[in-house]
Amino acid sequence: MKKLILITILLCTVGLAFSQESNKKPYKLIMGARVNPLVIYDFDGNRNEAVRLHGEIGLMWNKKWYFSAGYTPFMNSIYTFNEYWFIGMDKKIPVSFVASAEYMADNDKFILQGGPNIKLKYGNVFAFLFTPADKVDWGLKVGAFIPLNVILKERK
Repeated sequence: MKKLILITILLCTVGLAFSQESNKKPYKLIMGARVNPLVIYDFDGNRNEAVRLHGEIGLMWNKKWYFSAGYTPFMNSIYTFNEYWFIGMDKKIPVSFVASAEYMADNDKFILQGGPNIKLKYGNVFAFLFTPADKVDWGLKVGAFIPLNVILKERK
């Protein structure tokens, strides 16, 4: 059931993003990888450090919305990463709010997470609250995304 929910979310997200292409607003179709150093805290006092690599394809349109789907090999997980830039890319320090869902196949876990994301010159820094979908058990991820992307298609 969890796999079906995640696949449905991914398809709806990607479908919604591509349907926006028809309204002649600017967009970028982006593919690449992200290096993701992070620290994970649970609220039982445990702390873990990790560096993850993600492969991703995404669509940013109107310089406000970014929707993507990706894969994290080390975790054997697929995810959707959705954000809204409420302080836009034309500002000195752009800030977005992220909502993300991830399915970890090896553990059969479905994780929900979200929080602020700040764009800097060579990457992004973030702080996300997260919890398994089946049992609320909050944690905090603090880290960075270092993008290694190419633009496949763009309309300005």
